[in-house]
Amino acid sequence: MEYTPFGGPEGPRVSTLALGALPFGAGVDEPTSFALLDRFVEAGGTFIDTADCYCFWVAGRTGRESEELLGRWLASRKNRDGLVISTKLGAQPDPELATTWPRNAEGLSAKTVRAAAEGSLRRLGTDHVDVLFAHLEDRSVDFVETVGAFADLVADGLIGQAGVSNHPTSRIKQARAAAVELGVPGYTAVQQRHSFLTPKPGASFEIQEAADDDLLALVRAQDDLSMMAYTALLEGALVREDRPLPRQYQTPQNERRRAALWRTAQEAGVTRAQLALAWVLRGDPQIIPVLGVSTLSQLDDALGAPAVPADALAALAVAVDEAEAEAGAE
Repeated sequence: MEYTPFGGPEGPRVSTLALGALPFGAGVDEPTSFALLDRFVEAGGTFIDTADCYCFWVAGRTGRESEELLGRWLASRKNRDGLVISTKLGAQPDPELATTWPRNAEGLSAKTVRAAAEGSLRRLGTDHVDVLFAHLEDRSVDFVETVGAFADLVADGLIGQAGVSNHPTSRIKQARAAAVELGVPGYTAVQQRHSFLTPKPGASFEIQEAADDDLLALVRAQDDLSMMAYTALLEGALVREDRPLPRQYQTPQNERRRAALWRTAQEAGVTRAQLALAWVLRGDPQIIPVLGVSTLSQLDDALGAPAVPADALAALAVAVDEAEAEAGAE
């Protein structure tokens, strides 16, 4: 495992792979979830990502299951001090709002941010979380209010860093600028969709946001801003024959890029998932993939990503260029 500072040079050192706990306790049972967490830590992993709403959309679930399970695991293993925990707030459905999700999401008001953060701490059984993300946009609240609420949590020692997820790059820039004007800590982490393939121009993911060139340039230029990527394998569609690409990625260019990835992985003697994750890890800027796994074999495969040799990534770049050149000649 490799490690890097997160959220700036003075931020905590984290493993360059993060384990996503989204399905734990809802789609993945407790014994399997514990085994996955144990294996990740045994391999040197230190960064675990969850949210206060995983997975409310599963029948019979409340969305509190992931944090609660992680809290039980932390208590049983007594290893909290050696880990970096990130969670998110703002997306949990509010039963007092008589509308459908995401219109009834709890939102990002100062009152909600404080209450949601305290709820996460109780479920996780910890006195602080290392990174707390605003999970999705809330246009009903001025981002200055939200930034101030997160800064108060930092000042109170309840969170180490503030992060933002599923926000357009323009709003992230505005929020960071507002923090500077207020003289308070701003967002030092961002978590968006990002993978080896690029969505169609203008593609919609509803409440999700894909990293765009402007965001990548911002992260590249700002040494106090780190990025995490979710859905790096496009829920398996990037690496599996039985899963078509999501409609937002269905372009001839992406079909050629995926074919180049598969061919290069075979020639390099690495798995498709390892090569795709290594592409995220070794890019500019360096990005931490959030591993979405539900079996030990999937996790063991993903854990091999940092060991992908540099010449495999160089060969992938050549293969992509050649595929594009062939398409241009048609």
